[in-house]
Amino acid sequence: MNLFIGILPDESANHKIRKVVGEIGRIFDGQQVPVRWVKPETFHVTVFHVGKDISLVKRLLLKNKVKKISFQTFEISFKSVRLGISRKYKELVFLVVDNGDENMRKITEQIDMDGKIRGANTFVPHLTLGRVSKELSDEEYRNLSRDLENVSKDLNIEEISFAVKEVYLIKSDQGNYDILMNCSAC
Repeated sequence: MNLFIGILPDESANHKIRKVVGEIGRIFDGQQVPVRWVKPETFHVTVFHVGKDISLVKRLLLKNKVKKISFQTFEISFKSVRLGISRKYKELVFLVVDNGDENMRKITEQIDMDGKIRGANTFVPHLTLGRVSKELSDEEYRNLSRDLENVSKDLNIEEISFAVKEVYLIKSDQGNYDILMNCSAC
C-alpha cells in the first residue's frame, strides 16, 4: 500500500495523454526497450508522496491536514516528455509540468509545514507515463532522451491542460487506486 496526495486529469486531458503514450511507445518499441506503462485510469500528478504503510495515527493526522488544504482553482499544463527525473532515477518516463507547479508547491507546503517529510524545494511536478523495465546503458539513455525530445515537439504536449478543482488523498495498492478523501478549491 502506498499513500499520496494527487491531482487527477479530466477526461479530455486523459485522452490526450493516452495519445502521447501511444506515440512515444513506438520509440521504446523501436529500440526494443521494455516499458511498464501506467494504466490510463491511474494517470495523476503527485503533489505529495506520503509513503507506504503509515500508522493509523499518522493517517488520521494526514486526513486532518488534507481537510484544511486551502487553494484556488488553477490550471496544469505540460511542456514535454522526458526520460529520467534524476541521475539516480533514469527509468522514469514522464510529462514535465509547465504551469501549475507553484500552486502545487503551496499545497505541498501546507501538508509538510515543518519540511521533515519532503521539502518544497525537492518537489518536481510531473505526470508519470511509465517506467523502463531494464537497466539502460548510457548510449541507450542518450538516444531515447534525444528521440523523446524530438518527438515532443510534434505531439502538441503544450495543448494538454486541465483545471484543478480538487486534490485527493489516494491509496495505491498493486496498481489499483482508492480515493480516501478529497479537498475542493475554495
